Formats: sequence, structure tokens, C-alpha cells
Amino acid sequence: MGNSSVLIQTALSMSRVSDESPAAETADVSRLVRLTLRGDRTAFEQIIVRYESRIMTLAVRLLGRRDDAADVAQEVFLRAFKYLHRADPRRPLEPWLFRIAVNVCRDVMRRRQQRQATFVDDEAVEPIDQSSDPCAGLERKQQRLILQKALERLPEKERLAIVLRDIEGLSTADVAAILHSSETTVRSQVSRGRLRLKVVIGQLMGVDS
Repeated sequence: MGNSSVLIQTALSMSRVSDESPAAETADVSRLVRLTLRGDRTAFEQIIVRYESRIMTLAVRLLGRRDDAADVAQEVFLRAFKYLHRADPRRPLEPWLFRIAVNVCRDVMRRRQQRQATFVDDEAVEPIDQSSDPCAGLERKQQRLILQKALERLPEKERLAIVLRDIEGLSTADVAAILHSSETTVRSQVSRGRLRLKVVIGQLMGVDS
């Protein structure tokens, strides 16, 4: 396995943070949704606290700029509050929020299509673990930055599929629903995206992929 393949596996493995069990999270969030719909604003604030970091990280990976990501997160939660009655309380809320975030990010992408993309300092979103070896932390930061730059060079549909499926860890079915696509199409986009990532990361590292 080449250096670029190792970097892909390492970077992706660092991306998804483990949470509480899905069933427990769904039950807890469903309770917050019900309270919000009854007029409890503090319950919605808890939803924001729970998911704001994830929405920000998703937006950064799709857009490459923290300033844009902050604006996206604000818009996502404004829309989520307005349309919360449409969310299915029997299902996890995160994919529903991600669907909103992807739509908002696509709006941003369209508005800045003619502008030169800039890359984010990912440290602001994923801080280095200060308890670990500083050199190892620096290496992880470099890997995340390379991954971010490589993602920005993918076609939009492949980047969306890779970020949602491989980095955010959503199921193929959830990704298909978010992207209004079929599971077969998502699998194809993920497969092509992985191959492109390997090539682009190899180019960024100056090695053969």
C-alpha cells in the first residue's frame, strides 16, 4: 500500500468521533424535538449544542472555509427550527440536519463558483490532542490539511458522497436520501471519489499514488 493510501485510511479514521449509542441518542433527541415543538426554546438550544460542531465540520469539509461554515451553521439551525415539525421523530435527527446543511452548502458553492477556493486551517475545527506527542499531533494536523485540499479537488457530487459516507460515517441509505439519489449511485460516487482521492493525495505529497 502506497503512502497516499495510508494517509487516506489514517485521516478518515480520525474523522468520525464516536458518540453515544444510536438508539439512546435518537430517543434523547426525539424528546428535545417534542419539547421544542411545544414551545420550549431551551430544548432547541440543546439540539444546537449537540450538533453545531458536526454541522460546522461538515460545512468546512464541503466548503473549505471556516467563515462560510459559520454562516452555514447559523442558516441550518434557522431552517431546522422553522421546519422542525417535518422531522421524523422515529429516525435520527442528524441525517435530516445534514440534508439541510448540504442544501445550504450547495447554495454557497453556487454563489462562489467563479471565486478561487481557499483552504481552511483545520486546527480551528479539530484541535490537536495536547495530551499526545506534539510531533504526532503536528503530523495528524498535516494529514487533515492534505485530506481537506484533496477533497476540494473532487467533483462536487463525489466530494459530498465521500464526506457523508466515509468521513461522517452515515449509511449509504442516509447519504442517498440526503443527496436525493439512489444507493447504487452513491456507491459509484464513493468508489470513484476514493480513487480520485488516492491520486490527488499522491500528487499533493509528491509521490506515486
